[in-house]
Amino acid sequence: MADSQGRKIRVGVLFGGRSSEHEVSLASGRAIMSHLNPERFDAVPILVTPEGKWLLLPKPGSDPSEGREVFFPPTPGDALLLPVDGGEPAGVDVFFPIIHGSHGEDGTLQGLLELAGAPFVGSGCLSSAASMDKVAAKAILRAAGLPLLPSITITGGRWKTGREALLEEAEADIGYPLFVKPSSTGSSVGIHRVETASGLEEAVEDAFSYDLKVLIEEEARGREFECAVLEDPEGEEPLAAPLAEILPREGWYDYEAKYTPGKTEVVIPAELDDGVIGRMQAQARTAFAALGCSGLARVDFFYRESRGEIYINELNTLPGFTELSGYPKMIGEAGIAYPEMLDRLIACAFARHTRSQARLFRRPD
Repeated sequence: MADSQGRKIRVGVLFGGRSSEHEVSLASGRAIMSHLNPERFDAVPILVTPEGKWLLLPKPGSDPSEGREVFFPPTPGDALLLPVDGGEPAGVDVFFPIIHGSHGEDGTLQGLLELAGAPFVGSGCLSSAASMDKVAAKAILRAAGLPLLPSITITGGRWKTGREALLEEAEADIGYPLFVKPSSTGSSVGIHRVETASGLEEAVEDAFSYDLKVLIEEEARGREFECAVLEDPEGEEPLAAPLAEILPREGWYDYEAKYTPGKTEVVIPAELDDGVIGRMQAQARTAFAALGCSGLARVDFFYRESRGEIYINELNTLPGFTELSGYPKMIGEAGIAYPEMLDRLIACAFARHTRSQARLFRRPD
């Protein structure tokens, strides 16, 4: 892929960020830059520090101390980054935001890129925000007719004024064991599996330290699967890749199990009845469309085999791209290698940008 002048495409990889998933994002960013086809792309590494500074690094793997602090110009147009010190601006053709968690995949960064008029990989502001917020996402997916586990939403005000009633409601309507989840975190950060009433209050308090809304959700008591969805730049039906089954060696699929080698076995392709696989893939595409996603997503499922029941757990618009991450592996199982996957995502970013700009500047007849 090259531009109309035949030069390589400059891909600004935004990684790091201000959330609790900073380290995961660093690993994802490094993996992406190492797999970009060097004959087609120039990687432009942009490290976002935990304090929120954007540092343009000289090359992938550079020490942060070598970075120049940069910012977007105040008017949209060319995808330029202006150095704070007044040096030469840096050109970027398309951005690849791989900042997980808040201020990265929650629509805030996507909104900034949209305001800057910059092409970028992945879903837009609204889709990113709705998908990141588990409460909002469940409402949209439920309205689309997709199956979800029973849950209770708790706001800070409701928790403050009606704590005892909520604890009783959780026990009566959900039952133990159950899960307590902050509404808008990823990588299982702040999530607790609670087995008895004695641990519920503490788990909710901890979840509120990560978010303003908390979910109490029924435990699935079933097998766990993931489905990678990859958009087609020509507008054909999105690819729903072969499934992955998640098999933690002990306990449940928490942060440690996700990012510690040897803690979890991931079976790709999943060993499951073809009919069930087809149902999950169809539901993954429906969820992708219902939430208005672009480029990519990973849809997580629970399957109660004894009853034949499928439940969507969540949709992640910026799944991990590390060497341990399931998304690239599932796409690979579909016959699309990592560099080709990145090529396709970047093509989708340009196609989406072209469509959005055409609508933006269309005037009434």
